[in-house]
Formats: sequence, structure tokens, C-alpha cells
Amino acid sequence: MQTRDRLELIEQECRIRTNLKEIQFTHYFSNDFMEKYTQFFCIEEFLESLGVTSKSSLSTLPSANWEQQVKSATIFSSWDEMLNKAGEEYAFENYY
Repeated sequence: MQTRDRLELIEQECRIRTNLKEIQFTHYFSNDFMEKYTQFFCIEEFLESLGVTSKSSLSTLPSANWEQQVKSATIFSSWDEMLNKAGEEYAFENYY
């Protein structure tokens, strides 16, 4: 990939992250993404495995629990790594 193309990809990913609240979680973490990189069919199953059933339960979930689930049930070593990969794939699928 050329430097210019890479910079455009980074810029688009930054826009996506800035507007992440506008993107539905289920679109950002597609079923294809979840099946490919995790032990789950969809992001909802991943969240349910953590006991997340509402926005309030998501906001009170200890980050250590979240990180542990990412490490044990995905190919990623951290939530940031999983989020970055999802962002890359979302940008590629929706902007290229």
C-alpha cells in the first residue's frame, strides 16, 4: 500500500472513531468479523458472555473483565487491538 493510500485509510479510521457513537456496534463488529476473530457468532453473544444486557451494565463492567474476555475468547491480546482491527475492516468494507 502506498503512503498516500495508508494516510487516507488512517484519516478515515480517525473519522470513524470520532463518530463511533453514530455507527451501530453491530455494524462495526459484523457477524463476519466476530466469526473470523472470536469464539462468538455476533457482538451480542460476546456482550452477553460478559453479563452485559443493557447500556448501564456495560458502563459498570470492570475493564479487567472486558480485557480478560478479549484475551480468552478472541485472537486479540487487548480490547484496543480488537477495536483497531474492527476499525480497519469497517473502513475497508465501507470506504474502499
